[in-house]
Amino acid sequence: MNFTKLPQLVDMRGKLKSKGTYSKRTKTITHRVWHHSLTKKHLAGSEAGSFADYHVNTLGWPGVGYTFIIEEPKNVINTPNGKRARIVYAHDIDRRTYHVGNSNQFSLGICVAGDYRYDTMDDATIASIADLHSALVKDNIGKNDTSHNEMPDYSWKACCVYDYRKLIKWQGSTTPVTPSPAPDTYTIQEGDTLWSIAHKDGTGGMQVEDLIKANPGIDPVKLQIGQKINFGNAKEVIVQPDNDTKEETESSNSGDATVRSIQKTLNSRYKAGLVVDGIKGTKTKSALIKALQTELNKQFNKKLVVDGKWGAKTKAAVVTVEKGAKGNLTWILQAALYTEGFEPGFLDSDFGTSTEKALKKFQEKKGLFDDGKAGKETFEELFAA
Repeated sequence: MNFTKLPQLVDMRGKLKSKGTYSKRTKTITHRVWHHSLTKKHLAGSEAGSFADYHVNTLGWPGVGYTFIIEEPKNVINTPNGKRARIVYAHDIDRRTYHVGNSNQFSLGICVAGDYRYDTMDDATIASIADLHSALVKDNIGKNDTSHNEMPDYSWKACCVYDYRKLIKWQGSTTPVTPSPAPDTYTIQEGDTLWSIAHKDGTGGMQVEDLIKANPGIDPVKLQIGQKINFGNAKEVIVQPDNDTKEETESSNSGDATVRSIQKTLNSRYKAGLVVDGIKGTKTKSALIKALQTELNKQFNKKLVVDGKWGAKTKAAVVTVEKGAKGNLTWILQAALYTEGFEPGFLDSDFGTSTEKALKKFQEKKGLFDDGKAGKETFEELFAA
């Protein structure tokens, strides 16, 4: 096989976390499916071993869901052809791994480490993508290249968002597919779990708890292929926080209406136990820190103690939130900005222009680099005082 001769390829079959084995394919591979991990490439956990741990321990799969993982920039190898990102060979080609539901039998999963909604791909990774693709073509493994969101019923996935066609010298259209909005209902496919469905790659920041609330009586660990679940109500949980109506805002004399909305959302989403009084204070700030710690644990596999206290470990775990981001981390940022006196617009979990302007004003006041991106220093100024 030509791909086994690539100098940047490392054979880790049988060496990554597993819980059993995947069965053999019953169909010939026709599709090479390109993914990205949605883990920021410079953070811990953006490599094959961590993906295997997540797929086995959280999703309950037999092993990591991809046959190949291209790591960036954790492992760069000097080869006779120049620097290359390491390619981890995780499973035998004939194994039906979980990565595209009912299409697993005829699809080969290839994952590039990184979250390319925000990250920039480096030359070593681009070269490894091209090298692996060329070798697989020579080996006659697959006939078509496609992305996760081009596979049946996965159009809502933000995967992959890098232009794999351009990187493999594709001869057709080089326009990446834009993810569609998440549907109101979804039919369970092979390998799907609430954890994989609620992952941060295409469901607007929905969490498992939101899907459970939207589907009363569902068993989150015993989903059946063909079972229909409701996305619609879950999307409303995330995109429509508990904002007060205009009438309530105008008629109430009990504190700030938007702060009451923040407190209600913290209570419903994170069980904060706050008194909904509309008054900014240390308890609301502590609840926001707990929410941040909870999301970092869920979305980025951090191991933070959820205690509502800002400290070095929480700061170190913070990821950058910037324009275009959607979901619970954006909502927490918006809520924190508002409680500090900076109006981010509607608290809609969508990092748009209004949020960016409010963030820049906050950064300028605090003497930070006003780049409109919320990183470790910005979150510390929001929560440490």
